Amino acid sequence: MPDTIATLARRLARLERRVTALERARRAPYPPWRDLPLTGNTSVADPDLPPQVRANLWDTMEFSGRIGLSDGRAVDEAVVGLLPDGYGPAVPRTVPVAPDAARRELHIEIDSEGRLILRVQDGGSVKATWISLDSASCRIDSEE
Repeated sequence: MPDTIATLARRLARLERRVTALERARRAPYPPWRDLPLTGNTSVADPDLPPQVRANLWDTMEFSGRIGLSDGRAVDEAVVGLLPDGYGPAVPRTVPVAPDAARRELHIEIDSEGRLILRVQDGGSVKATWISLDSASCRIDSEE
């Protein structure tokens, strides 16, 4: 029985912290977008839609923009970007992204060190010249 009470107490404490964060966030202005540093053979696919990221007060990281892929291929396990300092999630996250050629699903795996690793469904590579980060988001905290 004490384990159950302790578990409930931890859940209640997490819920209270989340409610406090939501109340604080409701009053705060939305944070500005920051440029997302690219790595490897990636580039800004569209100057009007540069890859950007922001972390809001709801413990969520949001992405926008497009990343250009070299040689017109999306290669599994290629590191395409790095999050700015302080933006890494507490635990690894996977977010879906939209390529310009939808033969297979593409995802970005974000590790706790802040690397954005491109994942291709079933591995290998697929023809794609860019990936869109628009509407991609993930939680920053560990959700315990």
